[in-house]
Amino acid sequence: MDKIKQSELAGSFYTANPQKLQNQIADYLQDAKLEKSYQHPLGIISPHAGYPYSGKCAAHGFQAAMNKNKKTVVIVAASHQYNHFEYSVGDYDYYQTPLGKAKINTEIVQKLLDFPHFEFEENAFYNENSLEIQIPFIQHLNPDAEIVPILIGRQNNENSSNLAKKLFELFQDKLAETLFVASSDLSHYHNAELASKMDSQLAELVKNKDTDEIERQIFTHQIEACGFGPILFLLHLAKLTGYNQVDNLCYYHSGDISYDNSQVVGYLSSIIYR
Repeated sequence: MDKIKQSELAGSFYTANPQKLQNQIADYLQDAKLEKSYQHPLGIISPHAGYPYSGKCAAHGFQAAMNKNKKTVVIVAASHQYNHFEYSVGDYDYYQTPLGKAKINTEIVQKLLDFPHFEFEENAFYNENSLEIQIPFIQHLNPDAEIVPILIGRQNNENSSNLAKKLFELFQDKLAETLFVASSDLSHYHNAELASKMDSQLAELVKNKDTDEIERQIFTHQIEACGFGPILFLLHLAKLTGYNQVDNLCYYHSGDISYDNSQVVGYLSSIIYR
């Protein structure tokens, strides 16, 4: 019997109505105005709040990078609840959303689970928005794409670098048909002025692929990103693969949607390409 991860976000983070969800995503993608096209994308940084807040931002990355050539999408997110493991890989057959069942690339999942420090910590996948929130965009743009869901437990440069090395080992001959998604929001619950300052600082470090400085400033609380481990992973992977270009496609914060600037969350969409 197939093992299916049921949706936990439908009806809260996004609508449970399939047609309304398709239309909502289509509108976000149509509104995502890009300055250029990207022929050789490696991956994107994508926010993971509810669609009314970060959906427009996320659309920029998926519009730029997701195409029919991308047969596998590796989603790397950070666990918001657990940090007693290095990496937890979603050992499911399908991930359910209102748009249907997204197929898991079980071959890659099993190869990852054979590596040391990779496990299936199933509890980490419950009440976790950072993975599932990305999947409807993938289903909308390429329903046939398979996904590989990975959660990082302990976030640091070393674990992100090691994950990049393992995934490079598995995908180095398939980069053109693979997209890597690093799921993260940025600063949390500061006033809009401070949040924008912190987030622009992080965005500049991302553009420079300065992994050491990102980690240092995260640990000294100069910048914030709940998924800084996935961001570091993607930047390490960029260095391994030679995909050396980074564009920041979209940034805004929750106050730009809610008009409450007292405590906001920052959203960034970036693309890594060559």
